[in-house]
Amino acid sequence: MGGYPAGAYPAAVPPRGLLPWALGLLILIPFPFVGGIASGIAMAVSGGASRRFGGAARENARAALNWGLTYLLVSTVLLVSHFVILSTLTADSPASGFYPIGIPITLYFAVSVFHLVLVIMGMVRASGGKIMHVPFAIPYLRA
Repeated sequence: MGGYPAGAYPAAVPPRGLLPWALGLLILIPFPFVGGIASGIAMAVSGGASRRFGGAARENARAALNWGLTYLLVSTVLLVSHFVILSTLTADSPASGFYPIGIPITLYFAVSVFHLVLVIMGMVRASGGKIMHVPFAIPYLRA
């Protein structure tokens, strides 16, 4: 039969904090704005739950939690400001161009692409057992 010889099992890999970063890929949900919100919430919740592990897993979970909450805050502010600007500037007459109304939504998409790149970098670093540092994330949880 295939498999491992009797009594020999592969060594268990210690937790590395990969899951909180991987949940950042929820941004790829194909519904407008839902993926970004789900991504930020899932990273924060999973990061909080994964902090019970020590070492690199704890640090990666903390970094993912901080970035997930930062992304959630920034993206929510940008989306709300877009719709506020849209409703106030087009209340009397239709808009004549994309800008200035489109500035917040353009920034939202730029931040979302940056989030996706950062999540992939975090996954690669965490899967290698290294710690992902995000120095510009708001430190909701400190080390």
